[in-house]
Amino acid sequence: MSAEEIEAWLISHPGVMAYICLLLAGSVISFFVLVVKIKNANRFGRYPVSTWPLANVDFALFIVALILWFVLSGVLLLHVYGWIFGNDSPPGTDFAVLGGLLLQLGMLYLFLRFRFHYRSPNEGPLSPRLISIGQSLLQGLFYFLASLPVVYGVGVAWNAFLEFLRQYGFQIDLPLQDAVLILQETDNPLTFFGLLLLAVVIAPIVEETVFRGGVYRFFKGKTPVPISLFLSGLLFGIIHGNLQSLPGLVAVGICLGVAYEISGSLRVPIFFHAFFNLNSILWILIIPEGLAG
Repeated sequence: MSAEEIEAWLISHPGVMAYICLLLAGSVISFFVLVVKIKNANRFGRYPVSTWPLANVDFALFIVALILWFVLSGVLLLHVYGWIFGNDSPPGTDFAVLGGLLLQLGMLYLFLRFRFHYRSPNEGPLSPRLISIGQSLLQGLFYFLASLPVVYGVGVAWNAFLEFLRQYGFQIDLPLQDAVLILQETDNPLTFFGLLLLAVVIAPIVEETVFRGGVYRFFKGKTPVPISLFLSGLLFGIIHGNLQSLPGLVAVGICLGVAYEISGSLRVPIFFHAFFNLNSILWILIIPEGLAG
């Protein structure tokens, strides 16, 4: 879409314009408030997140198990679908919801299995600071808004880099995430509700428990906090298996780790994650494909 078409579309949709303005204002204010707070006071370490005292070999097995589950859960579900409906019938979007649920539950099982099987008496709680659901929600919203300048900035820089490579003859055509494509294609209300539940409730709880409550805490016991944030964010991005959104997902993972470390509560990154996914779904629903691209 041209600049004139974009302007005309936004003018004709005042609700979308208002949402964008609120999001922009909230993100800028939250970002600068967070920067000032970190600069003026040592926010890291006020509610120190405990480490996960897992042996290096056991942690490597845990990561390998996660990766294998990502691969094998999809293959297993495809075989079950083919056995029930036949190979000539392609799976629909409702099948993808079931696959996502199976993936999330398997991830959570693996983390709990490794955590309690190799439980150490020196391990602290996942949340050293107990705060109410309401406080967690508000803090999650704050950190979500504060992360947007970073996440969107990384995304813009990555897309500009890819475009630069294309101008020099590199054939780069990276697909969108499967969840994005499914949301764009589905017209089944039940499937949409299932995707919404999966993205806004189940995935934030499971992925924050695994990647912040597990992966980040392990790295924190081995490396300084900044390196731990980067490594856990990197694994968070890689495990999603999409190169187009990889840098942005790494940035999100780092910001989620910052929210966890500063707040001292796992609930805060869970709500942060939920707000982020909900916002992404809203963009997919309300922004035309030409404008988004």
